[in-house]
Amino acid sequence: MGNDLIVRKSLVPTAQKTCRAAQYVRMSTDRQQYSIQNQAAVIAAHAHAHNLTIVRTYRDEGESGLLIKNRAGLIQLLDDVQTGEADFGHVLVYDVSRWGRFQDVDESAHYEFVCKRAGIKVVYCAEQFDNDGSMLASIVKNIKRVMAAEYSRELSAKVYAGQCRFARLGYKPCGKVGYGLVRELVDEKELSKGVLKTGERKYLTTDHIRVRPGDR
Repeated sequence: MGNDLIVRKSLVPTAQKTCRAAQYVRMSTDRQQYSIQNQAAVIAAHAHAHNLTIVRTYRDEGESGLLIKNRAGLIQLLDDVQTGEADFGHVLVYDVSRWGRFQDVDESAHYEFVCKRAGIKVVYCAEQFDNDGSMLASIVKNIKRVMAAEYSRELSAKVYAGQCRFARLGYKPCGKVGYGLVRELVDEKELSKGVLKTGERKYLTTDHIRVRPGDR
């Protein structure tokens, strides 16, 4: 009995769920066009055009789409769906990349299938295809998932290459320094602007941080 899964049924009749929707919004830090407000505006317009009422909002702010473990909003959404707590028949998302930039596109598809299996349709409001299960929609959606994953891979490679280049130039991109060392702020001409104390950081893009021995 202790191992039995308790499934709770939503109090909203199935017929009413068809006109009720939840919205899922996510923003990392990559582009302002993906702000929560911009996503919500597009989702609201779609809901109005299709006579849907948004009854719940799940959100993840400042979270990468690579992994699900830190995305409390999506985890809660999937939990509500699987336990029968979902009182809606649609999940409205801005686009495929907001659902996730999972490196394994099958993971993205799996989470959508969890909703589909529960009778809940995932809708990508800003995409040019209708997620209706047709062959064309499936092909385009899978391509979009691959593109979303590839964007993250390319961005990660570019960031790493940039950090390596700065390190070779003698600069420290981020992080703490070891015992007996200090962070010295220099300008674009390599002139010292002083030593940064704990918690302080540079505020000009033309400034850089070097690491040097501290006082004896």
